[in-house]
This record gives sequence, structure tokens and C-alpha cells, in this order.
Amino acid sequence: MSVEGEAEMLLNVQNLTKGYDRRARAAVREGAKDFADQLQANTPVSGEDHSGLEHLQAAVKVAGVSIKTGDYSADVGYDKTKGPIAHFPNSGTSKQDPQHFVEKTQSEMRTQVLTDFIKNLRVGD
Repeated sequence: MSVEGEAEMLLNVQNLTKGYDRRARAAVREGAKDFADQLQANTPVSGEDHSGLEHLQAAVKVAGVSIKTGDYSADVGYDKTKGPIAHFPNSGTSKQDPQHFVEKTQSEMRTQVLTDFIKNLRVGD
């Protein structure tokens, strides 16, 4: 791209930033959804349910996109009912070995989430 003059340069900058917020939100939303799907697939399901509630796998939730910290983000995790107990099968207890399904999902999905971001943020597509 060659630029001649200040007005043309400002117009090019405006064109680059136009629609950024919409594309950024879509990128975060899509990455969070893909991560949640994989977390749900990686979450173990036990035949025993002492809580009388749904299985942990069914409690995976995705929050809306937030920019409170100045960065676009969407929380992915478990709902308020099952969330407090999710760390027991993930990290282990004295009677249960750790399964590390959260960490496994993070390492598996890193490339996919970055691909989602790039796809949604690419200018001109």
C-alpha cells in the first residue's frame, strides 16, 4: 500500500479500525465456544453422583464477552452449582488421582483458539 498525503493516511487508518470491535467480540466468542466444546468433551463422567445434580460435563458454561479489564475476554468454566467441586477431579484428592482435564483442554485448544482469532480479525475478509 502506498500513501500520498495526510488525508489518505488517516482514511487508511480509519478503514483498518472500522468494525474492529465487532470482529474482536466475534473472535473471542468463537474461541470461547470452541474451548467450551472441547472442555465438555474432556470432562470425565462418573457413574456415581453424590450431589444429586447434573454431571460436571453438562455444567460447562460460556460467559458473554467482556472488556472490563481493557482486553476482550469470555470466561469458560463450570456453573455456580458444580464449579466449586470441579477442582477435585481435576487436581485430585487423597483418594483420587488428578485427571488434569482442564490443563489438557488448554494445551489442545491453544492453536485452534488462535486460529479462530486470526480468522475473525483478518482485515479485508
